Amino acid sequence: MSERQRFETLDEGCVVAVGALFGAEASVEPYSPDGTPVFRLCPAGAADGISMVLWPSLQRVDVTSTGNHAWVLKNVGDVEIIPGVEVVFRPAEGRGFLFVSVNGWINMVMG
Repeated sequence: MSERQRFETLDEGCVVAVGALFGAEASVEPYSPDGTPVFRLCPAGAADGISMVLWPSLQRVDVTSTGNHAWVLKNVGDVEIIPGVEVVFRPAEGRGFLFVSVNGWINMVMG
């Protein structure tokens, strides 16, 4: 198994790495809060039906799944990619996480 990747911030390099985890290329959305790119990832395979919108300039991640479920994490700090398993987004302040696994599971815990 490859080494875990850790990013101190949600940036374009992190977006590329998250896309690689899911075998999906990030597309640039036609909108932006400040002129910087906003990215969308739409994984296939077991994670089909999930969409992730990554806002590097806002340090924000929006995750949606089939069935009208949505999770939003603002003020993203540390991002950890566990190869073949999941991506874990953690807030810059406080405790908790938002994880999205390659098998389509999503979980968010804050506290």
